[in-house]
Amino acid sequence: MKAQKVFELIKRHHPSMPGQEVVDVINDGVDELCRRTSIYEQSYSQDTEKAQRYYTLDAKIHKIIKVTFNEVLIPRLQGQVMIDDDEIVESSSDTTHAITSISTTSNDRFWYEDLGRLGLVEKVSGAMSRADKTSNYQSVNAVGLLRIKTYSSPADFTVVTIAAAGASVLDGAKGDFGKYISDYGIAHGYRSPDNLNLQQAEYFEARFEKGVKEARKLGRSGYASNGRIMPVDF
Repeated sequence: MKAQKVFELIKRHHPSMPGQEVVDVINDGVDELCRRTSIYEQSYSQDTEKAQRYYTLDAKIHKIIKVTFNEVLIPRLQGQVMIDDDEIVESSSDTTHAITSISTTSNDRFWYEDLGRLGLVEKVSGAMSRADKTSNYQSVNAVGLLRIKTYSSPADFTVVTIAAAGASVLDGAKGDFGKYISDYGIAHGYRSPDNLNLQQAEYFEARFEKGVKEARKLGRSGYASNGRIMPVDF
């Protein structure tokens, strides 16, 4: 469904709702549907930095499906890394703990998640020692193409982009879920003190939940879209 049509459906029920609020609630509805389903897949890619451990994950990413380094699939690390070799700066004293020098490399690579970041490590026997502890993992000591396939949400609409002629809600996902996003926005409006109608709110919320169930069913069917490749930090 065209984004402008979704906008108009919400405004039809709530003509006094400001345009920016309508756009915000459309974005919220899209995020909610994507967060609870696997209907929207997207790829992110960028070149890595030598010996850099962490890469920031985009807030729109809900779940990582797979990670490749130079187009070779790398598995998720099981367990925890005992020693971090990234540079650490103490905020209280501005003391900098320099990055441990890395002189070796390995093709035995893994990934993990840490506080909204993607960690990349490679396995090298006795790679690091600190405080009487030894770790067999170090940051990847090579430059390459890092690619992440994810379940995520598309970029947010703005009051400008939502009016674009070709703009569609969840463009790239199988099926047309725009009508359920309009239900989400309509329900939101009926829970507003200015236009409170709990019966109508519950009705449109039930319609949105129906869309969530359909999207989950579609996700389990194994459908995968082409996604998008974005040459930016995750």
